[in-house]
Amino acid sequence: MGIDVGGTAIKGGAVSADGEVLDKGEIPAAVDEGPEAVVDRIAALARGLGARAALGLGVPGLLDRDEGVVLSSPNLRPLDGFPLRDELARRLGIAPPAVRIENDANVAAIGEHWLGGARGEDHVLMITLGTGVGGGLILDGHLFVGDGGGGEVGHTVVDPAGPPCGCGQRGCVEVLASATAARRRALEAGLSDDLIELAAAARAAQGPERTLLEAVGRDLGRGLGTVVTLLDVRCFLIGGGFGRALDVLIGGIAEGIAERSTGPDREDLRILPATLGPDAGWIGAARMTC
Repeated sequence: MGIDVGGTAIKGGAVSADGEVLDKGEIPAAVDEGPEAVVDRIAALARGLGARAALGLGVPGLLDRDEGVVLSSPNLRPLDGFPLRDELARRLGIAPPAVRIENDANVAAIGEHWLGGARGEDHVLMITLGTGVGGGLILDGHLFVGDGGGGEVGHTVVDPAGPPCGCGQRGCVEVLASATAARRRALEAGLSDDLIELAAAARAAQGPERTLLEAVGRDLGRGLGTVVTLLDVRCFLIGGGFGRALDVLIGGIAEGIAERSTGPDREDLRILPATLGPDAGWIGAARMTC
C-alpha cells in the first residue's frame, strides 16, 4: 500500500509484491484545512484502499525519516514539524515503524525502477520536471539519499550569474529548467508561456520555440553532466508534467551533458521517458513496504 501526498491531491493504491496494481484512488489534499485534516484524509484514503499492516508514504520536502516528521515542505507548509508518521499510524491502528516516509521524488524513482521506465537499470537518476526539479538517485539497484539530501540535482548550480533560486543560490537547474523556469523564459522571449503550445510549436518547425526548449534542455543537461562525471551514471529518466516535452528537450539535454561531463566514451548514455505517470509516487511508496 502506498500514498503520494501532493499540494493539490493525495494519490494512493495497492499493489501486489509481483507488481500487479490491485486498486487505486485519489482525493483532494485540502492542505489549507491544516495538518490534522490532511492526515485524516490520508488515513481515509488508505483505509478505503484496504491498508492493514503497513503503509509507504511519499511527501515533498525535507524529512526526518527516523522520526517520521516533515521538516520543511514548500507545498505542504501546514505539515512542517507535524508528527506525520505517528499520527497516521494512530489513525490506522498500526505500529509507527510500519509507516515508511520518503521524499516524493525518491518514491517516484523507486516506482519507475521497479515497474516503469528504469526497470532493469542498476544506476539511474530520475528527474521530475514540474514546478521545481526533483531528483531520485538509484545506485546498485537501491535508493541513495546519503545523509538525507542525495539526488537533489535541481539545486546543482550551472550558471553562477543566473537568476536567483529559492534555495538562496543563483543559476540552479531548477531556476533554469523547471516548468516554472520554461514559462518565465518563454515570456522573456516574447513567446506563449503555455508549455503545451510551446512544445507543439517546437515539434512543428525550427523556430524560436524550438530554440528556447533546446536551451532549457541544455541547462538541464549541464546539471546532469556533473552526475555523469561524479558517479558515471549513464541512464537518466525524465518525468513530471514538463517531462512530456522530452522529445523536444532531449537534443539540448544531450548537448549539455556532453559539454559538462568528462570520462569514458558516452555512446551508451540513455535519456529515457518515465512511463508510470502520476502513479509512480504511490507505487514507489508501496514498494518500500514489500
